[in-house]
Amino acid sequence: MIGQMLMAGVDGTAVGADATHVIGDLHIGNVILLGRNVSSPAQVLALDQGLQKLAIAANGIPLFIATDQEGGTVQRLLPGFTRLPDAVAVGAVDDPSLTQKLGQMTGEEMAAVGVTTDLGPVLDVNDNPNNPVIGPRSFGPVPGVVERNGVAFMQGLHDAGVMAVGKHFPGHGDTSQDSHYSLATVNKDIAGLRAVELPPFQKAIEAGIDGLMVAHVAYPALDSSGLPATVSAPIVTDLLRGQLGFTGVTFTDDMGMQGISSLMSPQDAAVRAVLAGADIVLCGRIDQEGSCSHAMLEQLRDGLLAAVKDGRISMARVQASYLRITAAKLKYAMGVPTGRGLGDVGSAAHAAVVGAITGP
Repeated sequence: MIGQMLMAGVDGTAVGADATHVIGDLHIGNVILLGRNVSSPAQVLALDQGLQKLAIAANGIPLFIATDQEGGTVQRLLPGFTRLPDAVAVGAVDDPSLTQKLGQMTGEEMAAVGVTTDLGPVLDVNDNPNNPVIGPRSFGPVPGVVERNGVAFMQGLHDAGVMAVGKHFPGHGDTSQDSHYSLATVNKDIAGLRAVELPPFQKAIEAGIDGLMVAHVAYPALDSSGLPATVSAPIVTDLLRGQLGFTGVTFTDDMGMQGISSLMSPQDAAVRAVLAGADIVLCGRIDQEGSCSHAMLEQLRDGLLAAVKDGRISMARVQASYLRITAAKLKYAMGVPTGRGLGDVGSAAHAAVVGAITGP
């Protein structure tokens, strides 16, 4: 069950010793694909088929296979896939029906190659012009535009059978720091947060989003401890689940980011995140600054196992996450992909949807 509460990157463009170790030996229950894992649609399909077969043989449960397919500056599935526009271009058009078509097209290409989960849409309202990390990844600086287009993109993904994970709760738009490299802070009061940051997440919850990613960002008005939302029970449990009514799967942002790793050990971060309300702890496993190292994955896992053994994390708490995760996997019928629809990936029809947004 602890393995189901972790998501890790794997090396290479095919199933090899690294993936076998992560899934078969460590029993990690979910995978994130990054650019290093992608060379063509057919290759991604073969990789995902192999990963799912490995997971089912090792654990009896299929994987969430996720990626960041936001569009524009953050699009992992290239080359061979349709190049998507930045969210800011989508928001500038502000046509939710067209945005839903874009989401569906994106989901169709993901589903065709076996990627089950989009770590998107970005639901941050980019109302700080000095923001160094969100910028064009946001649908814009106006909450209503972000609400409409974020929900529409989510619905398009769902139409294609792909799970959407909105991010970065409760909002990374009004920061002047990048949480990859330091702890960012949003200094709005509660009224300001409820007027700007929270509405897109609330609308997505009301529309049925099944996954949300929590930010390594501090919100003093919501939690006076100064700790990032990732490890904040007042934010994840009291606000997100209690007040906003979210019943789906909560994901941390990558635990190698210095917005969390500079504050505490991996073991402590994993335990605090789960106690705060996280269901899945993310470790992308890139050995470079600001990312989760290979060693860190085992430290995260070992920290959770130790906390269960000594009673800091109850079995009831683990079971609650396990049931949310497996329910979502059942809902989206995750398993070994067939490659159905592979011929539509990168098609002229999909390019036309993008062209309707970006122009000729």
